[in-house]
Amino acid sequence: MPLALRDRSRVSTSVGDCESQESPQLESDSRRHSVSFLTAILGLFALTYAFTAGLRTVADMDLGWQMATGRWIVQHHKIPFTDVLSHTARGREWIYPGLSQILLYGVYSLGGYSLLSVLGAAACVGTIALQLRRASALTALLALLAVPLVAARTAPRAEMFTEVLIAAFLSVLWHYHRSGQGTLWLLPLLMCLWTNLHPGFIAGLGICASYVAMEFGDAAFASHRPAAFKRLRHAALWLLATAGATLLNPWGARIYVALARQGGVLDTHSHWIHEWSPLRITSARLMEVLAWREPDSAIWWLILIGIVAALMAAYMRAFVPALLLGASVYAVIHALRMKAAFASVVVVIGGSILADAIGPGWVQCVLQRVRALRAIRAEAVTFLFLAVAAGFTAVRVFDLVTNRYYLKTPQQFTEFGAGESYWYPEEAAAFVLREQLPANIFNDYSSGGFVAWALSPGFPDYIDGRAIPFGDELFVHSKELLNQPLDSPAWQLEAESRNLNTVLVSLDHELSGALSELKTYCASRQWRPVYLDTHAAVFVRARPETAELLSRLQIDCNGVRLDHPPAVTSNRGRAEAFHYQLNAAYILLALGKPEEALQSLNSAGSIFSESAFLHFAKGLALQSVGRWDDAERELYTAHELGSDNAALALAVHYQQLGRYEDEARILSRAAERSDRPHLLYLRLGYVQLEMGQPHEALLSFDQAEKESPFVGEAAALGEDFRAQLAEGRRRAREWLARK
Repeated sequence: MPLALRDRSRVSTSVGDCESQESPQLESDSRRHSVSFLTAILGLFALTYAFTAGLRTVADMDLGWQMATGRWIVQHHKIPFTDVLSHTARGREWIYPGLSQILLYGVYSLGGYSLLSVLGAAACVGTIALQLRRASALTALLALLAVPLVAARTAPRAEMFTEVLIAAFLSVLWHYHRSGQGTLWLLPLLMCLWTNLHPGFIAGLGICASYVAMEFGDAAFASHRPAAFKRLRHAALWLLATAGATLLNPWGARIYVALARQGGVLDTHSHWIHEWSPLRITSARLMEVLAWREPDSAIWWLILIGIVAALMAAYMRAFVPALLLGASVYAVIHALRMKAAFASVVVVIGGSILADAIGPGWVQCVLQRVRALRAIRAEAVTFLFLAVAAGFTAVRVFDLVTNRYYLKTPQQFTEFGAGESYWYPEEAAAFVLREQLPANIFNDYSSGGFVAWALSPGFPDYIDGRAIPFGDELFVHSKELLNQPLDSPAWQLEAESRNLNTVLVSLDHELSGALSELKTYCASRQWRPVYLDTHAAVFVRARPETAELLSRLQIDCNGVRLDHPPAVTSNRGRAEAFHYQLNAAYILLALGKPEEALQSLNSAGSIFSESAFLHFAKGLALQSVGRWDDAERELYTAHELGSDNAALALAVHYQQLGRYEDEARILSRAAERSDRPHLLYLRLGYVQLEMGQPHEALLSFDQAEKESPFVGEAAALGEDFRAQLAEGRRRAREWLARK
């Protein structure tokens, strides 16, 4: 028996309290018409929003190595069982589903990056469409709210197949659980595909296990037991076939070994890779729920709705769905990568439960009550509600199409429309190939996927986004190298041991780990700059074998002109010109040229002025030329827009002026909003010592240690952080001992 029927008696609905002067048949027809109309229009809004949110330039860091593997498979007519893309992990066992990589490479071969963008939009629309399958008006409304979470995880890459298939499995099994009807025969077929598309197939097994648990949960009630066991008996064969389908892959059962290995590296990744990081819950972050115009607020709305739905399910004695909703909330709080899966659970299961709790006639009931109280026609109320939903959708779509969202929000690296992202170092890669620079190559983690795609097989990459086969050690070591001059002993040892001869690093202001050392890189005696633009820099090792090459290609970084932005002829052109000018400014600042940086920043500001990165860079440039008051205003604006670095820069400025209370206020507020606040809490502890607050300082130091990303293999990166932490605690305890 469907949940809506078997639990109706336990939940008081307002439908029964709505009295109508019309006949029961007319009332039923009117209710069905209103609900169907509202559901259809809300569903249309959700799908329109999904297409707009999904259609953006291809920017994912993992896509490159996935397409490179697909190309290798097509060229060699076999699946690689070991790494074939890098020179640092060559020959190590590598298990990753190959079908998605072949498909991505095939799509690129047919239509380039533009067709890949369309594929991403289709994945976003498809996921929302599956959420809307047999939807109520309430479910359609939740799907509209969930679009940003789905769009965040359906960019062109192998993972997007998992998000679509999670929604499909949930839709099929939840409908079958409620109605006893469904296309269960699809599940083994989909699982066979899923296992060969992405490691996320394990989520499909989890959904199947959750379905079985839901039936046993129903069977705990004698009145529901026969129907529950009947559904379970009918589903058993298909569920077993679904589990067996996971073995239909080139590695057989060994694919589970890859899953176990992946889980073993998540601790370090959760502290350094944004998509694996947890969602911090603070009072300041919770206020984001009020920012209706910002798509990132959707996660808080869905968490709240998921919690309410879980409590309602528990009240209705649907304990397993309640646990599933609670588990989805837990998962997304602990790893932002789970956004889309969490959204599908809340929309499909939470939406159904809330619709059951409120009652199927809630729309008509509300309309009747409003009409009775205000003498307003039901049609007018329906129109008003849809007008609000249309306005909400229109504003969100406008912000995407005009690139306001992409330019304002950190870590987007993309723009509206089809094609290639601005940050891919296409010209630098073309230079490496054209000039046939010497291998082996060193690349930073961010650009590794692109290097694997653009330069292999001639130039195997140093590292890319695959946690395995590289492991945490190389990931951390690559970051250590980027924080040191190229002439350092660490670089000399690495170059000798791995025969490195070319270095390619991203210079994007958000992605680059090399910007802080760019000036020393350019002045290196053992490595010489041969290429620099607003996306990347290339250096070649000075050796007798490269002397002739360097005499022809070596450049002076200070002489490179960064004054050729794209033409501002469209929204896309404006966004690309903004990124060009902003990256140019950060590079010029790194090279010690603040006046030129200010010119680029003024040009960027004339295009878009709501970027925290823009105001932070302007603050640094103004400080460098001695305009302290103007610099403070710019840094404060950047802080208001959410920049941690601006808060730290302001703290240093206030420290020099003895404005300790202002410093503490800025740091405290920034720490509440930050995703990675360890340095903010460390600095806050020191200013609290200056203010004579040792107890508060110790609490801040404890919080800094709790939030520290320097754990596991990454501990070596935090030696200075731990030293400052120990010194701060020592001073605080000495202060307390003197009292």
